[in-house]
Amino acid sequence: MFTIKPVFAVWIAWFATAANLVVSKFAVPYVTSALFILLACAVASACFVPYLYQTGGWKTLLDKKIWPQCLAMGTFGTALPMTIFMIALNYTTPVNGAILNQFEIIYSLILSAILLKERPTISQIGGSLLILLGVGLLLWQAGTTVQLKGDLMIMGCLWMFQLSHIFAKKLPAHMEPQLIAAARALFAIPALLVLVGYLAVFQGPLQFDSNATLWSMLFLCAVVNYFLGNTFWYQAIRHMDLSKATAIILSYPVMTFALSVLLGQDKITVFKVLGMILAMGGAYIVTGMVKQGENK
Repeated sequence: MFTIKPVFAVWIAWFATAANLVVSKFAVPYVTSALFILLACAVASACFVPYLYQTGGWKTLLDKKIWPQCLAMGTFGTALPMTIFMIALNYTTPVNGAILNQFEIIYSLILSAILLKERPTISQIGGSLLILLGVGLLLWQAGTTVQLKGDLMIMGCLWMFQLSHIFAKKLPAHMEPQLIAAARALFAIPALLVLVGYLAVFQGPLQFDSNATLWSMLFLCAVVNYFLGNTFWYQAIRHMDLSKATAIILSYPVMTFALSVLLGQDKITVFKVLGMILAMGGAYIVTGMVKQGENK
């Protein structure tokens, strides 16, 4: 489907990840968050249809041993957390979201300790403290404002990504990167349909203020992030060293920061800069990516 060098693929995924929070922020005033994510996943799924029919990928995705893992991956990797992320952007900024996302690594350590009985190393503990310090700076700056509500919502949903990774790892090794990316978008739809239906019945009419900004953001979210971004990310980690790919993707808050400031969504503050440096530095230490990358 796409044949480019892995290093180019990971940088495309890096940009798509960085831009997605900025795109979502622009769409927030015009649409119900769950509806926006549903439409984005539907458009992305449509983009994958030619590939699925050409390769027979439908048969793989509907296999009784595979579709439950795909459903869990789509639900906990896209549907629920991305909806919460977008709701949180009503209160906080894309920069905060990108920096706070580094807190996912803390959940990874906790789940590894509980489920796999893995004890964290001294360096991982130190890196975790840096992440906590960086995140703490953002929360302290937010104080008791509504921004704190958004920040806490993001921190509270990050464990879902870790759960989705567990199910993704259970997928057969022969599944192509494009097929995994297609599954993540396609199998997010059932949970989103339930969520949108619930909101429509119990919370009144859904919001969808049709305008050029909303349609543009919907296109960018669906095609750039869920279609191209996810496809190139899975392609990159399948064909290049995982430590190097992760080391690159971990730096995406820098681009989110630049885009958000340039487009007027955020302002440069000492707390945000220090928070980003501390959180990203801690993330590198915890995952051991810098050291592994040097040893390759």
